[in-house]
Amino acid sequence: MKVLRFVFGIFLLVSCSRPDIEEVDLSSYFKGIGGSAVFYNPTSGQYKAYNAERSGQRSSPCSTFKIMSSYLALSENLLTAEQSEIKWNQKRYDMPAWNRDMDLDTAFKTSCVWYFRALIDRISPAKVQAVLDRFRYGNRDISDWSGALNTNTDDPQLKGFWIESSLQISPLEQVRVLAELFAYPSPVTETLKKLMLTTVSPVKVYGKTGLGIKDNLVDTAWFVGFYETKGQTVYFAVRLDDAANPLADYRHQASRYARQIALDIIADAELF
Repeated sequence: MKVLRFVFGIFLLVSCSRPDIEEVDLSSYFKGIGGSAVFYNPTSGQYKAYNAERSGQRSSPCSTFKIMSSYLALSENLLTAEQSEIKWNQKRYDMPAWNRDMDLDTAFKTSCVWYFRALIDRISPAKVQAVLDRFRYGNRDISDWSGALNTNTDDPQLKGFWIESSLQISPLEQVRVLAELFAYPSPVTETLKKLMLTTVSPVKVYGKTGLGIKDNLVDTAWFVGFYETKGQTVYFAVRLDDAANPLADYRHQASRYARQIALDIIADAELF
């Protein structure tokens, strides 16, 4: 298995360092919202992208990093799907759903920052760095471990290197990392799939949103993941980067817009 993973990694390095990307017009799904989308079918080796140039530009992964945080914690046996509770510190957060004891499933679905801050602190920076290096996760920069570069909050439990801080990744890199992460089924990846399951109709879609705020405006809104269709798995990353969008609810709902755009494309576009 280790040999196969090594070979697969070499294949990705060769095929994805400068992938051949087919530009596709998905503007009707974005409805005037600025952003990009990448879809990757590893079976055929095809990449299809909307705003392909923007898809190669890096930004903070924000809560999409919870996929990698969960992978790290599960791989290190710090928790299991059945035993993953972390006690709430009784501090009241603006997100009411966070004000309770949390297990991994609930924390993932509510995107609970304090839970994943506590979780990542149980893993040594050296281990996190080694895994990010292995998957070539964006710029792999965890130098701002505490998240001091993020000026949106003074609460250390709501900050980290993956939230508007030192770590950055592009949509193109997101799909490559996911393709490598889920290349071979394992108990860890099966647990991740259960956490990420978003919809089952018309196809099964697995994903995670992310939202980054800078200067009280939306800097980045993500929905990344994969779906299963025609016996194949397709990986995707939709990222919105429209800080000046005039929609009244965009400041708080941008990641939901990203999610809906991805689901609409998956349901209608038949890219592969």
